[in-house]
Amino acid sequence: MIKAFSTKGRDEPGHARRAADGFTLLEIMLAVSLMSVVALVTYWCFSTVLTGWKRGMTLMDNLHHGDFVIEQLVSGLRSAYYPDAPRSGMGAYGFTHKDNGNGPYSSDEIGWVKLGGALVGNDCPFMGSPHRVCFKVDTGARGKSEAMVKAWQIIGQPEDFDQEKIEWTPISRRVAGFNCRAAWKTVSDSTDIDWQDEWTNTNELPTAVELTLYLEPIEQEQAPLELKRVVGLPAGALSPHH
Repeated sequence: MIKAFSTKGRDEPGHARRAADGFTLLEIMLAVSLMSVVALVTYWCFSTVLTGWKRGMTLMDNLHHGDFVIEQLVSGLRSAYYPDAPRSGMGAYGFTHKDNGNGPYSSDEIGWVKLGGALVGNDCPFMGSPHRVCFKVDTGARGKSEAMVKAWQIIGQPEDFDQEKIEWTPISRRVAGFNCRAAWKTVSDSTDIDWQDEWTNTNELPTAVELTLYLEPIEQEQAPLELKRVVGLPAGALSPHH
């Protein structure tokens, strides 16, 4: 006699195990939500680090440009030249200064006679002879402020030479402003310096010059970065000349 066995009771535990091995819709939604939060936090951290790195690189680049310009100015001023017996008139060798405001976006202009390759380059044909160099910060061809230089040889120029026709050459597009003050030490107290916002004695050389460069800010709402140097002119001992 063959007995029939029912599989109903045996199948029920298997169904229960297979049901327990799956994921409910709520569990899937919770896992997706957690993954989204982790991805969002990871992206935010990466974006913050990347933004900070970019700002740091921009700041270093701006400082590099500013250091280059101000070191060129310092080197040029320290090689200032003023002969005991000027052959082209006293005013041809004096220090000139146009005061065009104060603060981060000032645009002063200075000029003096020097020797050497500072601001003009060691490949300049007249770097070894006395030449006047002018420096300013003004709006350039791109519509933004930039540091500019022009220079010409003092001796040997034709009679129709016009310095106004010499074009300005940009040397840095990261400089937003330039302010300068010149001074002559008083006789009564050699440590007392009378700073002047504009040097009007164009037939003389000052004893010291204060240079302030303002670099472009990393962000528009930030203030420009300030670089300041005080330079003593070795040729200042020859001044004043009248």
